[in-house]
Formats: sequence, structure tokens, C-alpha cells
Amino acid sequence: MKEKWNELKKYPLLVLFFVFLFGFMFLDMAWPKRGYSDLERRDLAQVPEFSLTKLFENVWTSEYDNYTKDQVVGRDMWLRLQSRSESLLFQKQEIGGALLGDDEMLFAQTLALKPTEERILKSNIQQSSLFAQRYPGKVTLMITPSASVIYPDKLPANAPLLDENALLDTIFSMHEGANCIDLREAFSAAAKDTQLYYKTDHHWTTDGGAYLAYQEYCRSLGLTPMEVSAGDFGQVPDFYGTTYSKCLRWDQTPDTISYLDIPNQMTVWKTNARGEATEPQFTSGLYEMEKAETADKYSMFLYGNQGYVTIEGRGEGRVLVVKDSYANSFVPYLIENYAEICVIDPRSYRNSIDALMQREQFDQVLLLFSFQTYSTTNISSYLAASAGEG
Repeated sequence: MKEKWNELKKYPLLVLFFVFLFGFMFLDMAWPKRGYSDLERRDLAQVPEFSLTKLFENVWTSEYDNYTKDQVVGRDMWLRLQSRSESLLFQKQEIGGALLGDDEMLFAQTLALKPTEERILKSNIQQSSLFAQRYPGKVTLMITPSASVIYPDKLPANAPLLDENALLDTIFSMHEGANCIDLREAFSAAAKDTQLYYKTDHHWTTDGGAYLAYQEYCRSLGLTPMEVSAGDFGQVPDFYGTTYSKCLRWDQTPDTISYLDIPNQMTVWKTNARGEATEPQFTSGLYEMEKAETADKYSMFLYGNQGYVTIEGRGEGRVLVVKDSYANSFVPYLIENYAEICVIDPRSYRNSIDALMQREQFDQVLLLFSFQTYSTTNISSYLAASAGEG
């Protein structure tokens, strides 16, 4: 045995390699497995179910490969190390689908719409336009431009991006029956003095972009906007958003989330197969403050993307907001102008909005989506005319 050991000592690198290999293998086996990554904001792959069919079709091996990558020892550390090396050593300006801009701005990179997304966008334009025509004088369409459209000067030089401006022009030109709010001019004018979007996330800021969009909404409808000051907002520090999770920029400064600190109540409803509110799930304030202590801090607004929500206001009339997550920090401002705000997210509601309109007879409807959602998510089937209507 001693002789074998003396022989191995002649090859220290080989010994070190096998110690590392088997040590890492046993450590990996004993390492706790995670279901979700706070750093990456996604579910992690789990041990795939084995079957001979999946094995012969090479499906199981692919799933197992994803599992081993997602559950590797120290995954978060390796991801941070990769990001640092790519940005410092290789001077890369795009990491993980995020562009590293000036002033620590991070931008989601979209090169082009896929053929399926082109069809989705075309269908969404058609159905939201027809929806506005069925309810003349009631429908407002607001499509939020991406931060890259408003801050082109902060993008990396010659960064390849989808021509979002051209598509926004097409969207608005196809909605003659709607009150279209094109935010690009107002946002571009305010961009130098106001932080309209988070630096680490794709959403707009509450006291910046969302408030300016609210002012534009009020202006377009002849409403008096709520006046706010810095003291009206609560603060949640250390926010790293979803764009940061793509690239893990090593020297990134976190954002601070602002929220309109008001006592109004919100009810989240259960709905039946026809989309009718049947009974309340719970009634609470507008913010799930427990989320402020997690990585997913933005989901504190309106308790995330709930399907059917009503909010008590102090104005007059009723408004229906059909939306994505951008509206979650926008909606609290509407309490100044309406007695009731009904909020639905078609990705969770999944019922006919047309049928809801016929039942509830809202005074106004706001369709509020980011360009990303409107161009890639099927909304058209929920906006289409309900059975028996034209």
C-alpha cells in the first residue's frame, strides 16, 4: 500500500484531479436540492421521471442534463463568477439576453418577433380594435414602450434590437375606435430628469413612469390627476429585478421601489366558469408587504397578477382595467378618479372580457399592457365578442 502511495505521489496533478472529481461528485449528491432560484427568478429542474420511452427518444437524458445543471453545487456562485468574467475579461455588453447599458441601466434584448409572436400581435391588434369599436367612447388603449425606446442613448453602441417604434406606430394606427395613449413623446421629454424605469427591471417606476402615464391618462379623458409628493410614498430598498437576474451584473447598484402609501381596500374574488365574481377570497390593503422581504419585491403590488380584483376609490363611476403587471403600480392612482376600480389580468382570469362588459356596464375601460406582453401573449381570445354578439 505504501509503495502504491509513493508511486501516486509522483503524479500530484492526477491525484488532485481525482480528489476533486470524486469529492465534487459526493458533495453534489449530498447538496440540498432547490425548487426555485431567487437569483434567477425561475423554477429549477427536478429529477425527471424515468421511462424507457423517454430514454430511447433521448428525452430523459436531456431532462437529466438540465437537472444536473440546475442543481449543481454552488450554482449561484458559478453564475456570478461567469457574469463577472464575461463583463470584465471579455468586455461583453450582452449577457444572458440582457444589455449592459450606461449609468447601470440594464435592458432586455429582443432581436425579432418569432413567427408565432407575429401572429399573436396581429390577432391582438385586430381584437382590441374590434373591442373598442363595440364600446365607442369607453375604451382607452395604453401600450407601454420598453425602456430601450426611451433611453436609446444609454444602450451599448450598435446594439441589435427589434424596431419597436415601427410596431408601436402600427398598433396605434390600427385603433381608430380607441382613445390611444402613446407615451413615447411624454416619456422622452421627461427621461433626462426622471427615472421612469427601474435600472434592474423591465417595469416602470411607481413615482416616475407609472405616475407620468397616469397623468397622461387623466389628460386624455379630461380628469383631474391626483397630486402627490415624496411624503406620499413608502420605500422598499435593495430591489434587484428580472433583467438583473438575466445577467447578474457584478457591480450593479440595487433599485428602490416606491409605493403609494394609501389605506384603500382591495378584494380578490373567486370566479365561476362564466367569469362572474362569486365570493371574495380575501380583502386587504393594496400591497402584500411580506413580498417586500423577498427577492420578488415587485409582486407586492396588488398581490401580484390576480385574476379578478375590485378596489374602493373616492371618485365617481366605475372603470375596468385589463392589464399585465405594469398596471399593478399604476392602478392605485385611479382611486382619485373612480368610485370602483375592477382589475383583471387575462392571463389569470381566462374568461370573456366582452361578457364581463355586458354584465357590469363599466363607465370606462383601460387596456394597459407593456409592448412585450401585447406582442407575445394571447389576449385576443379574451377580447373577442362573446357568443351571440357581433
